[in-house]
Amino acid sequence: MKGESFFTFVAGAAIGVTLGVLFAPEKGEVTRKKIKEAAQEGYDTAKEKASYAYAEAKSKASKLRKDLDDLKEILAEEGKEIKEEARVKLLEKLNKLEKALAKEEAEDIDNQFGEA
Repeated sequence: MKGESFFTFVAGAAIGVTLGVLFAPEKGEVTRKKIKEAAQEGYDTAKEKASYAYAEAKSKASKLRKDLDDLKEILAEEGKEIKEEARVKLLEKLNKLEKALAKEEAEDIDNQFGEA
């Protein structure tokens, strides 16, 4: 949207300057010089605005890239924490299963010797 209004402004200014110069009662050489100066001024203005727009876009892209890198780092850290929590829970369940298995084996042994 900003780009459209900028180019509309530049085009309007160029048309206005050109019409003003063409309808001014001066010699052809002076008129051509004014047209050339106006065209150069329009070109310089457009170049300056384009350079500014490019710098702004580059700055925003750089900031976005940094924000994405920060987000990746945060997600990686959270992933490590979740992974560690899952590992701890898995070890706890494994310990419970080992204890239950040991208890079952002990009961089986007691039952075998108790029956004899």
